[in-house]
Amino acid sequence: MNRRIAFTICIFLFMTIQSCGDSRKGELGRKELARVNQTSISIEEFRQMSEKQPLEGKMRLLDEKGMRDFLENYVITREVLYQEAKKRGFDRNKEILTKVEDFRKAMIIDGLIEEVLKQKSEVTEEENQRYYKENKNLFTEPMEVKIRHIIVNSEPVLKEVLTRLSKGESFEKLASIYNIDRTREDGGNLGYIRRGQLAPSFAQFEEAAFSLAKKGEISDVVRTPYGFHILQLEEIRGASVRPYEQVKEKIRVFLQAKKRQEAYIAYVKELKSKATVLINEKLWAEEEKRGEKVKEEKK
Repeated sequence: MNRRIAFTICIFLFMTIQSCGDSRKGELGRKELARVNQTSISIEEFRQMSEKQPLEGKMRLLDEKGMRDFLENYVITREVLYQEAKKRGFDRNKEILTKVEDFRKAMIIDGLIEEVLKQKSEVTEEENQRYYKENKNLFTEPMEVKIRHIIVNSEPVLKEVLTRLSKGESFEKLASIYNIDRTREDGGNLGYIRRGQLAPSFAQFEEAAFSLAKKGEISDVVRTPYGFHILQLEEIRGASVRPYEQVKEKIRVFLQAKKRQEAYIAYVKELKSKATVLINEKLWAEEEKRGEKVKEEKK
């Protein structure tokens, strides 16, 4: 009898201890923000994930609602999906593991390259200015002409326009009356054009525009697929070199990338010269033949 009572007391105590242990499992630690099954997510991990978000994502974390949504619909959802994926063995999937290994290698290589090339892509002010002086043609604005045109689509109307122009009537006014395109609303204003900007069918049009030399000068009639044009020169913007201050940042970025690429090529060449590299030429020849055979089969 005493044994039965003692056994019952032991069972009761064991269940009580188990119950206490279970209740403690439901409690989160001081810095434990969430727990998904047996996996804890600390407040620090949450902050790190928040910091890694792009600008648009960070903007959504500015209020309590956005932060809560990020916790429940990204952080916790991500962990739930990850745990389920592991249950199904995706963490052992060969294809996925290959991708993971490729990514790991790429990240390690990136780290090495960043460290090695850190100081080798810096561009001095002297180098910047030298490039500007030696390549001023790259920073030369091409000549542009600002023109108005009158465009009509019949010869009788064209003759009427030419007659009125010969009498000294305003070019702009006539364009507003006769033009068959949208420029009618702005007195035939076409803005600035530069050589090579127009389609081949407008070669004569372009030639006529750039043959005008004085403000107000009017061209001969030019025909295009759209009708008959008469051009008037408004202004010429000559070829000029852009000031150094306007282009120095563009030059610096270009030279940085160039120096970085040159340093990278030199560094790889140096490493290869120190490494022992063996290639199985026989096997490679077989692989080449296999590649050619695959190409032929696809044709």
